[in-house]
Amino acid sequence: MNTCPSCAYIRKDLDIRCPQCGEFYPTLAQLLAEEVAYEELHSFKGRWQRIAKADDIKQAIRQEISQFKAELTTQGIFTLIVIVIFVFALVISVL
Repeated sequence: MNTCPSCAYIRKDLDIRCPQCGEFYPTLAQLLAEEVAYEELHSFKGRWQRIAKADDIKQAIRQEISQFKAELTTQGIFTLIVIVIFVFALVISVL
């Protein structure tokens, strides 16, 4: 990270605080904790853990599916359609 996260001031390698705005730069532990939280929020394992811990499992599944749909890009939608067509073609050829 070469810039301050709050004011975008170009920082030096050994600085722990921004000289322009006074904000402390995040430590490695904070950055790792944010990465772990992001991975847990968006990973397959994290999604299933949230569903398993929920009181209403059907509602939790609906919520995870709607969140998954909201995160898909057009390229992701196209990829899923191609996969479904490919699997359909394989099943038809076996039958």
